[in-house]
Amino acid sequence: MSTLDTARMTTLLAPWAEHVYGDGTVVSGVAPMPGNSGLSFGFAVHPHDGGIERLVIRLAPPGVRRRGNTDVLRQVPLLGALARAGVSIAPLTWSTDDPQWFGTDAIVQAHLDAEPFAMHAPAGNRPDSAERDASPYLRQAVQALAPLHAIDWTAALPDWEEPRSVSAEVAFWARLLERTPDRAQVTAGTRLGQALAAHDPGGHRIGIFHGDYQTHNVLYDSRGSLTAVIDWEIAGIGPVGLDLGWLSMMTDPECWHAGRRAVLRTAADPEDLLRWYADASGTDLPAYDWYRALACYRYGAIAAFNLHLHTSGRRVDEVSVLMGEGVPVLFDRGMGLLDPRG
Repeated sequence: MSTLDTARMTTLLAPWAEHVYGDGTVVSGVAPMPGNSGLSFGFAVHPHDGGIERLVIRLAPPGVRRRGNTDVLRQVPLLGALARAGVSIAPLTWSTDDPQWFGTDAIVQAHLDAEPFAMHAPAGNRPDSAERDASPYLRQAVQALAPLHAIDWTAALPDWEEPRSVSAEVAFWARLLERTPDRAQVTAGTRLGQALAAHDPGGHRIGIFHGDYQTHNVLYDSRGSLTAVIDWEIAGIGPVGLDLGWLSMMTDPECWHAGRRAVLRTAADPEDLLRWYADASGTDLPAYDWYRALACYRYGAIAAFNLHLHTSGRRVDEVSVLMGEGVPVLFDRGMGLLDPRG
């Protein structure tokens, strides 16, 4: 179970499908899903009495301590709370902590006939004007945050986890940043982290946040209607302003270097996002620029580390080059957001 390929996963799914759907059930179309380190697979089940059901299975990394994004079962109460609150998600159909089926914990969700909206075109391909008009998609994404952030987490997830403080959030990403060998990046990121702590506005609205809120984690149907928000692995309880700050950082051309800016399909005015959020939620988001700066810090640390993994050959990923080259711009943009006077 140290690695899972399509053939091995098909073998494991066959007896599971018969157990859940009945004798004679056949599994087909097993294929890895993107962006989940080989631990997420799409497939179809064909019960003996006819019909077809398309599903996605997500597995906890075998032999790894269950914590945060390695603990798929922490999503079970979360997904239940989201569904009850009317947040658009892929329905959860099954879960287990019994290793007899897959050697590790697992959850199964419905596979939706929908696709994410790509944030950028392939390198070297400039989006045309029509491709750049992402506002209908972004507005729906912003509107979907309203029911999420309105959830009373103390009632919906009483046994889940304690809220993460701002200081803990900054310290968490500082530890990741320190693992990159580029000392100039570490110095710039550390400066931004210290400035975030010094400029902490306080009074944060605490609730459930997604943690990686951008259009790669939002599915739209063929008509362009939002179908579901996916990939809740790093969701947490803390300042909900992080989600809008993160979406703004991902869509703000000033947060990105020339290479990514040239292929950006989701460019948006940060003030549009803020206005849509206020209209949908009925609440303001004080200290919006602080959350945008926090997003620059978080993603700068992630991008720096992922670029290190790529260049060292530990995890080859060309997207890490596109994102990683923008680390200095992200840190500079974050500092400017905290102190526009420079």
